[in-house]
Amino acid sequence: MTTVLTPAVEAQPARRARRSTAVLLAAPAYVPAVIIAVAGWSHRWMDEDAFINLRIVDQVFAGHGPVFNAGERVEAATSPLWLGILVAARGLFGAFASVVWITLIASLVAATLAFLVGGHAARVLHRGRDGLVVPVGLLLVAAVAVVWDFSTSGLETGLVWLWLASSWLVLVSVARAGDVATRKRFAFGVVLGLAPLVRPELGLMMVSLLVAWFALVRPRRIVFDVVAVFSLPVAYEVFRMGYYGEVVPNTALAKDAGGLHMSQGWAYAQNFITPYRLWLSLALIAATVAARLLTERDRRLAIATAAMLVAALLDALYIVAIGGDYMHGRLLLPAFFALGLPASIVVRKARALEVAAVVVAIAWAVTSVIAFRPPPVPRTYLLSPIADWRTVLGARIVSKDGAFGLNGHQASAAYKRGVRGYFRITDKRPRAAKDHDAFVLTLGSIGIPAYDAGTHVWVVDIGGLAEPLAGRTKPIRGRVAGHRKQVDYAWYDARFGAAKGNAKVVAARRALTCGPLPGLLEAVDGKLTPARFFSNIWHSVAYTRLTVPYDPVVAERMWCR
Repeated sequence: MTTVLTPAVEAQPARRARRSTAVLLAAPAYVPAVIIAVAGWSHRWMDEDAFINLRIVDQVFAGHGPVFNAGERVEAATSPLWLGILVAARGLFGAFASVVWITLIASLVAATLAFLVGGHAARVLHRGRDGLVVPVGLLLVAAVAVVWDFSTSGLETGLVWLWLASSWLVLVSVARAGDVATRKRFAFGVVLGLAPLVRPELGLMMVSLLVAWFALVRPRRIVFDVVAVFSLPVAYEVFRMGYYGEVVPNTALAKDAGGLHMSQGWAYAQNFITPYRLWLSLALIAATVAARLLTERDRRLAIATAAMLVAALLDALYIVAIGGDYMHGRLLLPAFFALGLPASIVVRKARALEVAAVVVAIAWAVTSVIAFRPPPVPRTYLLSPIADWRTVLGARIVSKDGAFGLNGHQASAAYKRGVRGYFRITDKRPRAAKDHDAFVLTLGSIGIPAYDAGTHVWVVDIGGLAEPLAGRTKPIRGRVAGHRKQVDYAWYDARFGAAKGNAKVVAARRALTCGPLPGLLEAVDGKLTPARFFSNIWHSVAYTRLTVPYDPVVAERMWCR
């Protein structure tokens, strides 16, 4: 008997073969995402600062709002969108896992998605060209050890990468398609406008990307696009001004995000570039981008590419200008990732040069994975210079403040036993507090200890990230990035302590009743009414620009004549 195959049956093996070929051709674009998923999980940890967000999440679920201390509206979270994601994730999954694990996994998911979206964008970029699409830039980024560290950490770094990758996908999609449907166009605009909600300084990158957007999209519908881009950030800015009485997060004030510290910034850049020999990685990225632009000669794709590269350079220059950070690599990772996004290549059999370029990139990526690690941690420090904080914390969740005074667990237990009072940073026993029902704990590290202390313990942050006075003083000369500000303890003795104190405490108590300070404290500590909300909006610029003297005696002389 002879079996007769119908055309449909005959076509099935051919379709399967085409699908297999398509999968094989697509796979290289997503290799960097696989590297990040595996290496990020193997390097999983939680940074100490991530617990600042977790304390705020606890306050939200306790009914106190997005605040660090119940009853005081200070914006201690730098990324409103990341905080919102953590609140939503805890609401959805809090019954099944601890918020620490939820946060860690959310970090890794965001980072992995960023590299997946970046790989997909590379395929869109090279659509219509036969061959293997290799995202050389993302491969070189994924091969760097500190990138693995910040793929978890509990911080918003993965979300920053995801915004950049999504924005790059938006630009290359528009460059390829020209006009887009109205609904998709609005969504694309919303994505670009998320920048300041992810991190405020990303607004610089957004400017560059928006220039490319308006150059590429057709037809130009400026009002429509402006509404799409700016609706969410403007709405949140109005909320920030009315709720917190500031135009930027308090963390930006505390870290002197508007200051100029070029020498520190250059040291920070060298600390990031040198251990991984990133000069070579950046040279390979530049060569890949240049080769693509020269061979494609597509003006629209060139505009998108230039916008992302300029955005990366703007962000890197800003980070260097403000002095960088004390966490090795962290604040330069967005610019590094952005530089890698446009660097991709299509490998075809007949093109030996393309094959050789990919082989060199892979060889260097493998070398980076095997040979290069973060620099050693400085042996002695109180206020840390630049350091790899995964190594500092030993990739564990630990408290650093217990050796000086109460740690968070001890404070929480004491509060539950009915202990009340005001603790300076080294105190083991409470001092008399102005508010007899308060438990006030002063800390120099407000992540893990403050989270452990619980929502009912008032934590005073001497570094100013979550405290309205210290964040508004002038930087102290010689301090490392991220820890530049602090005020005299007399301010805290005056605000929270009941003892009469020395002359500085007396001066601080008087200064708190004179000049702009009563208005500032009422803006953040007073009951939030509609009138207070609009008053805060009106005064938010003045409160943001306010400078509080380190010495309360100086403040008294200046404001209480």
